[in-house]
Amino acid sequence: MGSNPTRRANISNESTMDILLIDPPYIGLKGMPTDRGYNMGPTSLAAYLCAAGLETAVLTGDLFAERRPRMLRAVMPDVFQNMNRYASGQREYARTINTRAHPVWRKMADVVRETKPLAAGISYLTPVKSAVAKVAAIIKATDPGIKIIVGSFHPTFCPDEVIENPDIDFVIRGEGEKPLAQLVQALKKGGTGLETVPGLSYRDGDGRVKHNRSGELINNLDELPFPARDLVINCDYTAYRLHSIATTRGCPYSCSFCGERDLWGGKVRRRAVASVTEELRSLKEDYRPSYVDIVDGTFTYDRKYLSDFCQALLDQELEIKWRCTARYDNLDEDLLKLMKRSGCAGLYFGLESGSDRVLRSIDKKITVADITRVSRIVYELGILSETSVLLGLPDENQEDIEATLGLMRTVKTDKFDVNSFIPLPGTTFWEAMSEEEKRQIDWLIIGYKSYDNYFSKGITREEFSQLRDEAYRIADSVLRRTILRLGARKVFQVAAGLFRG
Repeated sequence: MGSNPTRRANISNESTMDILLIDPPYIGLKGMPTDRGYNMGPTSLAAYLCAAGLETAVLTGDLFAERRPRMLRAVMPDVFQNMNRYASGQREYARTINTRAHPVWRKMADVVRETKPLAAGISYLTPVKSAVAKVAAIIKATDPGIKIIVGSFHPTFCPDEVIENPDIDFVIRGEGEKPLAQLVQALKKGGTGLETVPGLSYRDGDGRVKHNRSGELINNLDELPFPARDLVINCDYTAYRLHSIATTRGCPYSCSFCGERDLWGGKVRRRAVASVTEELRSLKEDYRPSYVDIVDGTFTYDRKYLSDFCQALLDQELEIKWRCTARYDNLDEDLLKLMKRSGCAGLYFGLESGSDRVLRSIDKKITVADITRVSRIVYELGILSETSVLLGLPDENQEDIEATLGLMRTVKTDKFDVNSFIPLPGTTFWEAMSEEEKRQIDWLIIGYKSYDNYFSKGITREEFSQLRDEAYRIADSVLRRTILRLGARKVFQVAAGLFRG
């Protein structure tokens, strides 16, 4: 990877921008604060497109949904308040989607008018389905000539469904850099040569849906430019001091509830340690981040890479605070001590269940004993940890959930992230559903942590609701103890970014 030249998103010239990349608003529509100014996908694509000579900018929708002063949040407890507010926020999200005059839609339409893009590329995750449709409709209402391109998880796994939306012109399946650049270049030439764009789904001149062959993956991730954080429109990085980097594409694990592995074709590619530390140094010099999150599906899976990474940070005296996703089965005390010395300030673990039976059924490849042992070591070393719990899996029974609640009461962690299961395309659970069951899901009310999530077969909706509420109470209790022990500012290290989805 190489560093980016100094540049800014241009939204006031008279020329037409080639493509506006959009991360749709989601958590902001639920009334939750936004803790960072960008996500990795759009900024990574923007960097590649710029290197290909295409004029590009990034619009982070949640920045346009902000309603409260940003600088107060580091000391405001409601930044990392209990998760009930986020769960109930799904109803506010639904109301906003159905409100034509909401300010966020007006602001986004204004940006479209100012940038005058030839095309708009929208990042499309399944729970954000309604927001994607809303954004596409707004763009077409503003200028019907703008071509709408969507990509990421949902279009990759459900291209036929996605292309049924008349506002969406193109679907890019899988890795987006090469096909998106080729597509935009084709659009600039009048739309010729679409049949040669790899991974593209579209309607031909007769309205028939065409699916081009899948493209080849980028083997050497170090050849990619650093994400174009500078091209995010209206982002004040003196306020948004949380940043992200990625070291991998793909995941070596095959958890039944996750589609990460299949999105990248079952392969795992990883950047060289030298490339990652170079980006960290660039981040530190250009943005002075409070923390850097390593947003890989699982960062700690390769012990040698992890050790080399930590040693490189120490040798280069980068002195940067970083956090990462982690697993219980590939960490020990010596490695954790090295991570802490190198600046590791937080770990995000996927506990998921306190039932060994459930852990086996979802192919998690960890045990309750692993969870208990490593959590204790992390806690005693003073590395902040956030622990994910997943309730309501289809084959989970009341005994399984009660085992999870029991583990939540005893396991050592600083914060819980309690999630209620939703079946996502690309996962084993999704493939096990009938087409009728898939069609019945209303993604306007179903979403990350929504109170309306219910896919259990072994317990009633009322029983699940009671058990989920008890999990929230336990999580609230643990968080209160952590705040009392460490103080609100310290807890911000582990809590910030929790509600990104």
